[in-house]
Amino acid sequence: MPRTRKSHHVRQDVTRLPAGSDARWRAEYRQAQYERALIGIQPDLLGGPTVEVFRASPKQPPPQAWSPDYEVELFHDLAPEEQARRLAADPQTPFARTTRAILTAEEIGALVAGAANWLRVGQPVRITGAPLTLDGCAERRVGRTGVIWRLCSAVFADHVYVNLDLIGAERSEKVAFVELRDVAPIT
Repeated sequence: MPRTRKSHHVRQDVTRLPAGSDARWRAEYRQAQYERALIGIQPDLLGGPTVEVFRASPKQPPPQAWSPDYEVELFHDLAPEEQARRLAADPQTPFARTTRAILTAEEIGALVAGAANWLRVGQPVRITGAPLTLDGCAERRVGRTGVIWRLCSAVFADHVYVNLDLIGAERSEKVAFVELRDVAPIT
């Protein structure tokens, strides 16, 4: 059954943005996504708000079997004696420790240089890995697709913003901050 919602969408005026700019591309992309999902607009005969009818997003595929290529040690999995020892040594001890390698400046430079052939705003990508998080939100993104939404400054040259494709019951745009080593281009 199609989704419906009250009409709050205002067509963006992309002509005020410079041609070829990333901001204009993002505005055009959002408008194209809106138009692709829109089935129709139904005005209310009695003066109520207009209702927009949308196609449902595709169902979420079953998650891929993914296991990190690094070891993770969770604090709550330790024996009570070990927990007490670590807390005595450091009251701010982390809830989890990971062996995921932190990239050096040379490795970041090589990673960015290697991605120079395909890394651009609008490039379709798939998320192939993630760091471990306590709530598991990053791991749930593995296997998701989207487009490069924004490139980062030199400070975060090894990260990008990815606008994730909507799946299942998702209704709002999701832009994730992802490490460059965790994305792969879709050709």
